[in-house]
Parts: sequence; structure tokens; C-alpha cells
Amino acid sequence: MRFYKIIFVLFVSFISIYPLCAGAQVPPPPDIPKAMTVEEARQFINEYTARFMKLDLDPYMELFSEKAVENRTLPYADIREAYRLTIAGSRSIVYSLDIYSIQTYPQSAFVTGRYKIIQAFKKGGKAVFKGDIQWDLIQENGSLKIRGVDYGRDP
Repeated sequence: MRFYKIIFVLFVSFISIYPLCAGAQVPPPPDIPKAMTVEEARQFINEYTARFMKLDLDPYMELFSEKAVENRTLPYADIREAYRLTIAGSRSIVYSLDIYSIQTYPQSAFVTGRYKIIQAFKKGGKAVFKGDIQWDLIQENGSLKIRGVDYGRDP
């Protein structure tokens, strides 16, 4: 009987010295996404304005998530159609921005500013639009995309 007690004590001692989990495979911790930088957001907005002024719809619309919403009401399909009509009727567009702030988060950014658009029409004449604007940017499949854009127009 004493032999079994000694074996039991040795077994318990072994377990306390070498825990069962020491040799267990533990999955690596998930990658913590790095925060989007202000520079990345600024570069994206610069690309947004450049593509709009080129009057080429497809490259411009690549900047929008297919889940994007404009002015809290227009879904992606309606956004695309509105820009298609705008581009089709334009001889040129000059788009200038003043960025007020860029707030970055792990997978997104919120950008606010003021825009001015000078649109020259194919049929002659031009129009000037200006007002405040804000973008909600997200990381989607490794690229920055517009999840939402909201803007107003000065009277």
C-alpha cells in the first residue's frame, strides 16, 4: 500500500511541475489590425478628386463600396447612375477640397471638409457647387472604399 502512495505522490508532483497545457498547441493570437493613417485617408481623398475630374466613371466608382450610401438615402446603384449622368453631361469638372479633419480608426476613417466643384457642361455654360462634405471610409478586401458620403450645398 505504501508503494501506491509513493506512486500517487510522484504523479501529483509531476503534474504540478509539468502542467498538462505546457505541451498543448495554442493558436496564435489574431492579428490586431493597424489603425488607418491620416496620410492613407488623405491620399484616398486626393485619388477620389483626381478620378472624378478625369470623367471616367468605372475607375471613380471603384472607390465606392457596393454597400455605400450617399446623403443617407442613395444606395450604390443610384449613386452610380447619378455620377454617370453627371459625367455624361460634363465637358470638364474642377474639384477642390479643404480638409478640416481626419479621424482614423483600426479599419476606417472619418474625413470632413469643404468642397467646390466647377462643372462645365457639354452643351455650354457652367455651374458652381460648394458646401460641406464628409466621408466614411472603410477597409474592404484590402482597399480603402467609401462606405458613406454626405454633403450639403450652399444656397
